[in-house]
Amino acid sequence: MTETKSKRLLILYATQTGNAMDAAERIGREAERGGCPASLLSMDEYDVSLLPLEETVVFVVSTTGQGDTPDSMKVCWRFLLQRNLNRHWLEGLHYAVFGLGDSGYQKYNFVAKKLDKRLSDLGAQAIVERGLGDDQHPSGYEAALDPWSSSLWRMLNQMNPKLFPDGRDYVISDKKFLDLPKVQIRYHAADEVNLQYLVGSGLSCTETEIEKARSMSPGRFSGRHTRPDCFLKLVKNHCLTKAGCGKDVRHLEFNFESTAIEYDVGDVLEILPGQDPEAVDAFLERCHLDPESFITIHPTKQDNRIIANGISASIVPIKLRTFVELAMDISSASPRRYFFEVMSYFATAEHEKERLQYFASAEGRDDLYQYNQKERRSVLEVLQDFPSVQLPLEWLVQLVPPLKTRAFSISSSPSAHPNQVHLTVNVVSWMTPFKRNRAGLCSMWLANLDQERFTLSPTTIAACHPHWTWNWMCSISWFCRGKSHSKSVYMDCSYHFLLWLPK
Repeated sequence: MTETKSKRLLILYATQTGNAMDAAERIGREAERGGCPASLLSMDEYDVSLLPLEETVVFVVSTTGQGDTPDSMKVCWRFLLQRNLNRHWLEGLHYAVFGLGDSGYQKYNFVAKKLDKRLSDLGAQAIVERGLGDDQHPSGYEAALDPWSSSLWRMLNQMNPKLFPDGRDYVISDKKFLDLPKVQIRYHAADEVNLQYLVGSGLSCTETEIEKARSMSPGRFSGRHTRPDCFLKLVKNHCLTKAGCGKDVRHLEFNFESTAIEYDVGDVLEILPGQDPEAVDAFLERCHLDPESFITIHPTKQDNRIIANGISASIVPIKLRTFVELAMDISSASPRRYFFEVMSYFATAEHEKERLQYFASAEGRDDLYQYNQKERRSVLEVLQDFPSVQLPLEWLVQLVPPLKTRAFSISSSPSAHPNQVHLTVNVVSWMTPFKRNRAGLCSMWLANLDQERFTLSPTTIAACHPHWTWNWMCSISWFCRGKSHSKSVYMDCSYHFLLWLPK
């Protein structure tokens, strides 16, 4: 008995930094605007053995490092390389591949190229020639995505006109046709919030807050944990370079304060950086958000993500300011083109609306790249440039890039420094084409960590609790490169980096 093929358009993506996911989401939106049913999944969320049951699949994959596949694609790729899969296994499947890479590397878009070849070898039929986005292009990967997606819709419409009942050239021209946000926000009065979720002690309380925020975020974190694996205490922050030499390289030493984790020299520590509290305050004020309100975030559509204790992440309320600090990158990551499109629907000043619509169009793509990506404008800076725009919190939660970890190679040996982990960090800084000084969020944050600088007076401590003291702390998880038992990695996201600890 022959299995019935799925009539949906399946979009599978593999991303390392989020660009491939953004491109895949854009393809999904364009399909749905034409009335084409589409499903969007990360490759690690899809059972690749079901590919022969699909009719049409679009793959959006990035290339990392020196031609490496993203973490979320590794299992899928190993399956596709099995020798028992013959050249007829994917007969009847129509596919398209779009890759994201950097032509400055020797193995430019290597993952997209080898995936395209393997699918063809297994009997699948390409709908269009693979598209290759290049970070080196003046307009970034979208310079290739725009014409590639137009060709994709044209060819799909020729293959099956019924796939697009609203027409492939369907254009949204009115605010009432704005896509619905993927999340909904529920507010909770403080006196309605169960006290057991508001009080806690030390590390466990902070760990819970991190987990709540990261689990509740609609941002995808490559299937990694949201719960920190252990906590560290900063004991040394030493500058290795001379003043005025043009570089700032730091040696940082941390003690394990909770459970120690085994590691080898060269393993990777991923750090989730803190954000400047002044920037967080400015964002909350600009968006007219009450930082003390309690919220829960629920997917508009059913979401199967479950946190470690088996409870849906959206059940436990969290303070709005805490969520912004721990889960939303408001001060370093540049927003995507869709952010400008959504902003245009909420702009009340006509000149701002016209500029945003231009930025969101194919014609304004190059100018948007110069204004946004080249200058590395943050979400906060963009919102401040368009003061008439008042985005609802649902859209902000969906569109603001998630606060992501940064990876650093460990520069210590556990045999030489038991119960410690050391990092050697080069503080990233540069100047934009318009002479704006920029710095890497995480490296600059690490460089500024100072145990003596951030302490509270005994009076303040006693007013809070007579048996607690302040200490520099950070929570982390672990990733051992190349090991089968690799864990996901974290470090505390709180900018203050200060936790209550029993004396």
